[in-house]
Amino acid sequence: MIAAAPEPIALTIRLDDSPRYKGSVHDDEVARRMGYRAALVPGAFVYGHFSRVAVDMWGRRWIEAGSMGASFRRPVYNGDAVEITITPEPGTGRFALALVGADGHTAAEGWIGPAADIPLPRLDAWPLRAVTDTRPAIAVGAELIGLTSTTPGSLLTEEEIRQSRSDFAETHPIYRIEGLAHPGYLMRRAMFEVNASFRWPGPVVLTACEAQHFALVRPGMRIETSSVIAEVLERRGKHYVVTDELMLADGRPSARFRRTQLYAHGAG
Repeated sequence: MIAAAPEPIALTIRLDDSPRYKGSVHDDEVARRMGYRAALVPGAFVYGHFSRVAVDMWGRRWIEAGSMGASFRRPVYNGDAVEITITPEPGTGRFALALVGADGHTAAEGWIGPAADIPLPRLDAWPLRAVTDTRPAIAVGAELIGLTSTTPGSLLTEEEIRQSRSDFAETHPIYRIEGLAHPGYLMRRAMFEVNASFRWPGPVVLTACEAQHFALVRPGMRIETSSVIAEVLERRGKHYVVTDELMLADGRPSARFRRTQLYAHGAG
């Protein structure tokens, strides 16, 4: 375990130009209609920047079997100058992280945990359903718990790996030397594909996530994700859905994500 926390990391968060943001809260026009000053940087980007702290501490082993959690308290906008602070959690082996904006307010909080050899999820508890063109509608008040989806699998290409390093402004040499998929890319891919499996009443906003990695992911592997809606929550007129997701690489567990998303305001 690291005896002392590293110094804070200063960085500028940049939003990439993915066309998939069009019509979402990561699009300037949509975000402003929702009351934000500009497009929001996706939570997967914050996760990606948090992961660089873990890789600096624990290296390749964390990419293979590390864990992380984060909650997002305030919007982070494209071009924001931020600082990541790192604080040991005594007796746990974990470190608490905070993403602090130039105004001194904390935009996100989280934790990173060292790699651990834990039992892999049982695949019979995560059956891959047949992929169809039917996308279930997510409606406020409907019975959503237990709703499942399987994403269309595809081979991960070297170009996707290279592009993800650019998207996350990642400079750690381990990704280039070993050709590894970036943890932030895996989170973002699962989020895009699982969200695309449903028809939402409006743009969704990631508010919290947890991740556990089980294996290294490289180009040429077939990636697919099985998911289930595990919880629905309502807080002060805002409606949230929690998805539990297992990402497979060549048919073996590579990561598990649990995401909480705001998907509707009011009674629907």
